[in-house]
Amino acid sequence: MIALLASAFAATVAVLPLQHGAGGPEYDGLGAALSGMLTTDLSAAPGVTLVERAQLEAVTGEIALGKGGYIEPSTAQSLGKGLGAQYVVLGSYSVVGDTFLLDARLVDVASGKVAKAADAEGSVDGFVDVEKTLVGSLLAGLSVTLSEPAAAAVAKAPTRSFDALAAYGAGQAAEKRGDWEAARTAYAVALTADPLYAAPVTRLGALRTQLDAAAAASLAKEKGARAALLDRVLAAHPFPTSATDPTQRAGFVLRLVVLAEAGRDCQRAEEMLRYLELTGWKVERSPSELTTLFDDSLQLAEADGYAPKKEDDGWGRHDAETAIQTRGTWLFKAAGRYFYDFPTVRIDVAASADLTTTLSRCLTPPELLAELSVLGVQVRVHGLAGVRGDELPVPLAERLKWSSLAVKARTTGVDEAMAARLTSLVARYDDTTPSKALHGKTERAWAEGEAKRILDDGLLVARKEATKLGWRDPEVTDALDALAAHDPKRVAVKDADCSLLLANLQAWATATKAAKPSPGTPAMLTALRDLGCFTATKARFAKPSDAAVYVADAPRRAVPAYAATKECSSALAELPKRLAPGTPMNAQAALELLTWYHAALEGNLCVADG
Repeated sequence: MIALLASAFAATVAVLPLQHGAGGPEYDGLGAALSGMLTTDLSAAPGVTLVERAQLEAVTGEIALGKGGYIEPSTAQSLGKGLGAQYVVLGSYSVVGDTFLLDARLVDVASGKVAKAADAEGSVDGFVDVEKTLVGSLLAGLSVTLSEPAAAAVAKAPTRSFDALAAYGAGQAAEKRGDWEAARTAYAVALTADPLYAAPVTRLGALRTQLDAAAAASLAKEKGARAALLDRVLAAHPFPTSATDPTQRAGFVLRLVVLAEAGRDCQRAEEMLRYLELTGWKVERSPSELTTLFDDSLQLAEADGYAPKKEDDGWGRHDAETAIQTRGTWLFKAAGRYFYDFPTVRIDVAASADLTTTLSRCLTPPELLAELSVLGVQVRVHGLAGVRGDELPVPLAERLKWSSLAVKARTTGVDEAMAARLTSLVARYDDTTPSKALHGKTERAWAEGEAKRILDDGLLVARKEATKLGWRDPEVTDALDALAAHDPKRVAVKDADCSLLLANLQAWATATKAAKPSPGTPAMLTALRDLGCFTATKARFAKPSDAAVYVADAPRRAVPAYAATKECSSALAELPKRLAPGTPMNAQAALELLTWYHAALEGNLCVADG
């Protein structure tokens, strides 16, 4: 009966991008992402047909906004008629501190009246529940009752990470204004926050053509005739159809060199992968074949005008021989060369021409991690797992593992589990026989050096994140605003311990809000939160002396991977001075102690929060 009731209803609905209400500019792009969630959920209801996004975008640029930047129902009515919709959903969203609010109006296009007004509120981390509550209200306004399968479909969410959704929205906004690099960065942030979020993966794939086109346009603007020459060379040597034809192989080498110069990394990486399949993953050549390949490629370059004589070339292309050798023919020296020959550093070198570094210039870090995993499987399938390159002690499959760790460290930092994995990896190497290829080091010493590079890179990333101490940037702004305004709804002005602290911090909050918050700002705010001076958060410590007991226990919570760093050693040595016997532990002293603790110990990853 429920299903029959649901199917009896039929209506076309247009969901407009939600307008940004309260909150920082960091969330300006969130409206389109939220509208996408509403559209997906409403479309799961039997009988409800949603206006397609492309159709909406074709006309929403003409929307007239009312006072405060909101869409008026009369405008929505006019728009709905143009789209052939019976109902239009419009509304707004607000992000204030940890509070997330949604409101929407369901406009009946025929009458122009609001058929249903709905709102929902909750925490930022619970934004999915807020959105689902709003969807329920809108469906009620449409008199739609969901069947069990439809209700299950509506309950799903593309992501439960608010940071991922916000970054995805920022990426959509960047794409709309044609800023492909900003969109790429935003989608990468979304994937870092939620690696399983499918939408940014799809958008990143679609962006690659635009990124290569933008690189070509930039080169054409900057180099003019040189860019035209590169286009002619590429047209003269299309992607090969045969892996055995020597002329096609030489043309492909030249093609790789030209694509590298043109900055068309996504196309270059895609063609390198296609060539692997064309050859059955057998790209290596004997020394004599390599010499012939180089000579043939250089001959083609000279015939195309790509390698002018030294005295005629003012652009530096008298080094075409070097470019063809390093960016082209050397890749075919061995399978290990086709990938890379230095597991943790070469991946970031802009001039490197191997497949892995080309991929790193095209893909975002989360995408690159996935690609490295795929390549790891493929080298095993094709019997290349044990291939070594340039006498380094790391076989190809293991080098891909090293690179995955390096990319992850530079993206999300190094946690204890990763540090332990690195230690285990290093222990596999021989520590007894010095190697001439490693300049007299043992394999173990070499591996320890590589692991240290990864740990150092990861430490910088993790420390930068730790200095936020769980605060989002808009939350920092909101907390400073509450302190500056001495707002009794947001700060505990009536609390005996907090009242004096809050009064003394008004000027600090005003000045800090006007300037750019320093890394120490979240430490101070976290200390105030610990003491219960923000009304939305329960005090972590019942009295100031409890804070001192907690800080005194810090050495027991020391993180082995980082405790020996200079910053941590210094902070842990200073700890007894901060807790000298006889020091009165009132609210002010507790605030100073906790601020130091969060900045010096937690901010530097010296201790685990217990």
